[in-house]
Amino acid sequence: MFQSLLNGGPFMMVLFILFAAIIFIAVKNMKEPFHTNGIILLGILTAFVGILATWIGVNSALNTIPDISRIAPHILLNGVNTALITTFTGGVILLISTATWYYFIKKHNLLVV
Repeated sequence: MFQSLLNGGPFMMVLFILFAAIIFIAVKNMKEPFHTNGIILLGILTAFVGILATWIGVNSALNTIPDISRIAPHILLNGVNTALITTFTGGVILLISTATWYYFIKKHNLLVV
């Protein structure tokens, strides 16, 4: 599992840094409110980075289709699989950040209706 996350390409490091920022803000929110809306904004940013990385990966994989006679199809499919890891990881981080944001909004009574 961890090896497949590392195979996600250079955008995985960006996702890990954004996830670390979400954790940092969540730890600072334990006692008093600290940029609580930043948690959800960083979560949305991770989803966008994941989608962007997948678009770049799939686009580069589809650009190699004219040279398919020199490339084995399983190598092409492994490239597409690697590109999809970033979208999945960005979505999972978005779900975690949304749950964390909702918890702190309820804990600090910040939700104004």
